[in-house]
Amino acid sequence: MTRTRCHADGAEVTLRSKTMVLDFTGECDGAAGLRLVAELPDAGGAEDGGTVVLEQDAATVTQPGGEIRLAAREPLRHHDGEPVDVEFVLPESPESTVLAVRGLVVRMDD
Repeated sequence: MTRTRCHADGAEVTLRSKTMVLDFTGECDGAAGLRLVAELPDAGGAEDGGTVVLEQDAATVTQPGGEIRLAAREPLRHHDGEPVDVEFVLPESPESTVLAVRGLVVRMDD
């Protein structure tokens, strides 16, 4: 399937207890999947900086000191231009949300 460049600007992201607004860029191939990447802000703290990678069923957060792989509570379903919310949890501890993304609006690049 053809992969198309896409982006999602201004998504509200809460990682652990820290909320920020991130711009994601990546590739989408319709309903089959997506891979969006955003840089985390670096305010100089021990857990600041790094990247967040969103996929259809998972997210990966890479920060100084390590990487965590998270599972989506529900698969990320996106439609061009429609906002979606998605939560990600540790597979071994699904009762606690580690990463929440609100107002993710995926748009295909021209």
